[in-house]
Amino acid sequence: MSYTKANYREVDELGGGLHFMRDVLETERLGFTVLECDPNWTGKAHDHAEEDHEEVYFLVSGDATLVVEGEEIPLEAGDAVRVSPADTRQFRNGDTESFVVVAGSP
Repeated sequence: MSYTKANYREVDELGGGLHFMRDVLETERLGFTVLECDPNWTGKAHDHAEEDHEEVYFLVSGDATLVVEGEEIPLEAGDAVRVSPADTRQFRNGDTESFVVVAGSP
């Protein structure tokens, strides 16, 4: 059996609460990010067309909006949204702190 264990709190924080877990978990085909969002935090708009990388955003706690190709999708705790590789997406946090897990893979 082979496994890798890591705690997101031990991974350097980037860009206002982003914890990229891929390297520390030594994943080969899966991206895994933990995001602790301050109130009213907004991520950058981006896509993953070049990498052919789809993502699932899972809101663990808080309230937020995921904007996909200009469409605002309101999220509450427990909601998950899959975004295809070529679609532009942007995460916008609400008025409270939020906790989000993002997983993606080609």
